[in-house]
This record gives sequence, structure tokens and C-alpha cells, in this order.
Amino acid sequence: MSTFFKRIFNKEDVKQHSMLALEAQLSLEQSRLDKELLVAYFEDEKSVSTDFSSYMQNVLQDRHEVSVPLAKELKNLERYIALFVLSKRNNIQVLYDFPLEPQPIAIAPFILFPLIQNALHYGYHGERKYPVRVRGRLLGGTLVLEVSNRVNHYLSDQSQTEVVKLFKSRLEHAYMDNYDLILNSNSNIFKSSLRLRLKA
Repeated sequence: MSTFFKRIFNKEDVKQHSMLALEAQLSLEQSRLDKELLVAYFEDEKSVSTDFSSYMQNVLQDRHEVSVPLAKELKNLERYIALFVLSKRNNIQVLYDFPLEPQPIAIAPFILFPLIQNALHYGYHGERKYPVRVRGRLLGGTLVLEVSNRVNHYLSDQSQTEVVKLFKSRLEHAYMDNYDLILNSNSNIFKSSLRLRLKA
């Protein structure tokens, strides 16, 4: 009888692990190919800019990378933010503060994108006086990322978006016990705080 239950629980564990892996992969692909950014560029009647083409070629090149240098991740992130702001005709303001000294530290590719995408996609940006704030630091081997935006009152809970749900699976799959994620909001501001313990 105990063997029977072990088989059931083992199958359940395998099923949960497989689901986690699939959701983690979906989170990665959503980060790499931001649907909202793609739609904005391809709906525009003007020809696609060389900056956008170059960015897309770059992010599609490393489709099978398990990790990338942190400097590369941050460069891609800066390019993504600039392109997203441009796609919205500069009606969104992003205050980006992420100083980094060159260090040989690797990180999972596009792992920093979802919290910023969550702010850009679901935050309130009706006026430039409500910027998205992105602040990052590397403290020893721990990367700290804080992202905040004006609350969108048409959305019931920004911590329950598909972007965040899939991102949680990716964090669990890629970093298991080496991360902390805190999501909170008040009546005005939604804030995400991520701590990732990285290895050199």
C-alpha cells in the first residue's frame, strides 16, 4: 500500500516540476519577446528602426544560453527600456539607476525584465510626473532590484498579473533558495523588490 502512495506522490512531484519548468520557459520567452513592444513597433506605419532591428537580432541570438554576463543583461535591459519608451512616443518616463562596476558575474538571461515589464505594462503612466523607477545595486554577490510605479486603479492587483505569476515560477526554477521577492502596494505606489544571490 505504501508503494502505491509513493508512486502517486512521485508522479505528482514530476508533474509539478514539469509545470514549473514550462512556466519558467514561458516567462523567459515573454521577457525576450515582449508582445506589447512588438505590437507597438509593427503597428507603426513607419519602417522599423535599425535600433529595434538590432535589439531583436541580439536577443534572438542567444536562445539557448543558460546564463549570461551581468553586464550583458543590463545592456539588454537598458536598450529594451529605451525602445519601449520610444514606442510610447516618450509619454512614459523611466528613472533608471543601476550603476555597475565590471565584474565576472553571470545571471540567467532576461531574469531582470519581468518586474520592469510588469511596471510598464500595468502601471499608470498617464502623466510624465508619475515615472517608473528602476533602481539596482550589486552588494557583494547579491543583486538587488527595486521597481516602482504609480498604481493603476483600473487593475485590482498588480502582483497577480500573468507576468508576475510566470516570473515566480522562473525564479523558483532558476534560483530556488537563492532569491527573495517582495511585492507590495499602497493606494498610490506599487513596488517590487528582488534579491538574487549570484555566483561569480
